[in-house]
Amino acid sequence: MTTSLRSTIHAELGWTWRDVAGSGLVTNSNRLRLVQDLDDGHDENQAEAVWDAADQTLAVGGSVTLELDSLERPIFGDTIYVSLLKVKAILIVNKSSGGSGYLLVGGAAADEWHAPFGAAGDTVKVMPGAGLLLSHPRDGWSVEADANQLKIAAVGDAVLFDIAILGTTSADSS
Repeated sequence: MTTSLRSTIHAELGWTWRDVAGSGLVTNSNRLRLVQDLDDGHDENQAEAVWDAADQTLAVGGSVTLELDSLERPIFGDTIYVSLLKVKAILIVNKSSGGSGYLLVGGAAADEWHAPFGAAGDTVKVMPGAGLLLSHPRDGWSVEADANQLKIAAVGDAVLFDIAILGTTSADSS
């Protein structure tokens, strides 16, 4: 069986400012857009694997630690394991709309994967109704045996979230 993956990283922020002095003229309307198509493969601007999980629930104070080099997923009546060597993009969406529950991403107790966060122990909050997109499509962030754990914790209330991780499972040719 031959497989192929085509993927796109797409983020956009748009705005329109209007003259509030009464004229109603648009004074500024613009958008900032990032669109990066990735071909199938393991080199620059390529990805060959995706792992995702929808409607994940964490109780307040609960957490999950994802082992990026051994992500398990049931699919098509079987279980597959995705062993990432590099992460090209990660998207986490906090689907909780009410309450004060947010996600704290990063800060695993051991073998912490902190490549996009700056330093070990660094974390990012994903507030209710918000998303976090981290991308490095050209080279990706490395996943090492001693840096492969991504922790996601619920703080303040229970949290419902979706996650998708795009990456490579084989070494690049450079």
